[in-house]
Amino acid sequence: MLLSQDDHFLAVKYKEKDRVFYALPGGGQEKGESLHTNLQRECQQELGINIKIGELLFVREWFNEELGVHQIEFIFECTPHGKIIEIKSEIPDPNQIGIEWLPISDMVNYIYPLRMREHLLAMFEGHANIVSVYLGEEN
Repeated sequence: MLLSQDDHFLAVKYKEKDRVFYALPGGGQEKGESLHTNLQRECQQELGINIKIGELLFVREWFNEELGVHQIEFIFECTPHGKIIEIKSEIPDPNQIGIEWLPISDMVNYIYPLRMREHLLAMFEGHANIVSVYLGEEN
């Protein structure tokens, strides 16, 4: 999910081994759950907020042969129902060490997958219309 407020976007901070990185919030879909229902549930559990779901921006595949995982991610543009004052994580992800509002102007320094950065920055700068982009299998 892409959620922005006051020239910042919301990111989840992770640490794996000696590496710290940021990703957009979201989470796994449960059996029988629609994409929108999943996103609403994840926002409540991971962030403690309610959101309005907008356009589908990106589709990304992720493979990890070592773990036997093939994951498909759908990234929607979302807006909060009112100004977000507090974010609280009821059920944090494994390896999650924080949730932060990061400056949109610095987005190219933070978000994975790398290929998504250029599209997001162009969108926020008004140089691109919202068109769903298939990002493929890249980090």
